[in-house]
Amino acid sequence: MLSIVIHAAPSFDDYTLHFANALSTYARVAYVIDVKQRDRFGNALSNAITPITFHRPRRRDPWGLGEMDKVSRLIRQFTPDVFHLQNFGLWESVLLQMIGTMSVISTIHDPILHIDYRNYINEFFLRDAVHRADGWVVHSQGLKQVLLNQYSMNSDRILVHPLGIHDYYCRYFPTEVQREKYILFFGELRVNKGFDLLVNVFNSIKDQLDDWNIVLAGKKPIEKELEASIFRLGDRAVYWNRYITDVEVASLFSRAGIVALPYRHGSQSAVLAIAAAFGCPVLATPIGNMAEIMEDGKHALFVEPDNEQALAEGLLRLAGDEELRTRLGKNLKELAQAEWSWDKIARQTVDFYEKIIS
Repeated sequence: MLSIVIHAAPSFDDYTLHFANALSTYARVAYVIDVKQRDRFGNALSNAITPITFHRPRRRDPWGLGEMDKVSRLIRQFTPDVFHLQNFGLWESVLLQMIGTMSVISTIHDPILHIDYRNYINEFFLRDAVHRADGWVVHSQGLKQVLLNQYSMNSDRILVHPLGIHDYYCRYFPTEVQREKYILFFGELRVNKGFDLLVNVFNSIKDQLDDWNIVLAGKKPIEKELEASIFRLGDRAVYWNRYITDVEVASLFSRAGIVALPYRHGSQSAVLAIAAAFGCPVLATPIGNMAEIMEDGKHALFVEPDNEQALAEGLLRLAGDEELRTRLGKNLKELAQAEWSWDKIARQTVDFYEKIIS
């Protein structure tokens, strides 16, 4: 049986939990996990997994070197065949230097960095994670081509599999409840996610959506002018600019009438993976892998990116058609359960590991 160590850079713990649990059915698995995330997941982590816990340092924390040294020694004691890195960062680059000689797989969730993450330092860590790997994972054929266009690598050493259905949250709340008339935006309030577009559009069409409200749930400092426009909505808007607990996530998605993904730019969406688990009606832009993994009008309603008029028309259409919302949510959930299943992803990945090792 193969021995695998998995480590996730910040923001990819949800994905890695699902992936590690599924993989533990087919391989001996150790999961390098921050203590806060270990406490958060509790008994959601399979008993078959060996947790390697550590305190995740910030970039400027010099004690991070000691943590990485400790983690690298525990990794070597586990004697893995493969070290599988989920994304990249400063301490991930340090860890790659410390673990010694073993096969490395890098999952590159975003081959092109988000608009507001593009700088020399982040580009360096992305390149480092790519160049140190023996194999790579991306989440669509289109993203595979993006990776090939940017780097010199063997196409046969790239595995394509979907992001996976994020059904961890379903343990906290029923998936079959009465949906309410609110538009949900969930996640970091970043420029690339079109958060400002959604706020502007809802302000402009709120009188045509007299029985619909908007819920904005995520953490990120935003411009005062944009925040003021949210406050002007009064009781038509719920605004949680803070950490959202897992129970709150489950409650929001189980009842959302529409989940809005008005992204300007991106590779894929973990928010979509949560929405699919709860069978939410989704309005999205066809960026990254969206148009490759879903069919417009069947699994989601697509609108043109960075276009307020198109976003307004899409919201009005979806809000005014309950049958369409029901059909989109049902089809999306069925698609995710069939094509984005973690067991299927785990089996494909084990075959890929063996191919890279050989």
